[in-house]
Amino acid sequence: MSFLSQPLQTVFIQPKRTVGGIAMQVVVNERTVDQLTVTSQPVQQGASITDHAYMEPTEFSHTILFAAPGFTGGQTLGQIYQALLNLQSSAQPFTIVTPKRVYTSMLMTALSQTTDKHTENCLSITASYKQVILVPVFATVVPRTNQKNPGSTGATQNAGQKSIAFQFVEGAKGLFTKGGQ
Repeated sequence: MSFLSQPLQTVFIQPKRTVGGIAMQVVVNERTVDQLTVTSQPVQQGASITDHAYMEPTEFSHTILFAAPGFTGGQTLGQIYQALLNLQSSAQPFTIVTPKRVYTSMLMTALSQTTDKHTENCLSITASYKQVILVPVFATVVPRTNQKNPGSTGATQNAGQKSIAFQFVEGAKGLFTKGGQ
């Protein structure tokens, strides 16, 4: 028996598409933007020089459809929609897997659901994502005795004990937590 006589699903194994672990059923379109920013600084008589370039965070968007409940692994369309809303509101980075690329450290920036005469019996979602670039931040305290000219900036004054204050927004979730942890 030749591979030509096999159904296409058997011959061409489709890579699984997922967003934060949620499997996508039908993808109508996908769009990725990878952008390089080249800096430009004006010098003498309007001429510009370029001294460096850097990559902007990746942006990804797609339109996806979920079919009737019989094809959604036992979940209702409302449950799938709620899972996507929960993924967005968690503000925690996640991974998106497509056949062409794996996107890591992504956040859902926009989620819209459309119902019209063509999508009445399915869940039609358009979502946008942006890569989050997280970096560690360190603070170093240099003793005055190790400074080159510790008294050159003027006399020191005792201004009392200092502390760092954080302002918390009620209901805020995600990357920022009390004490910066």
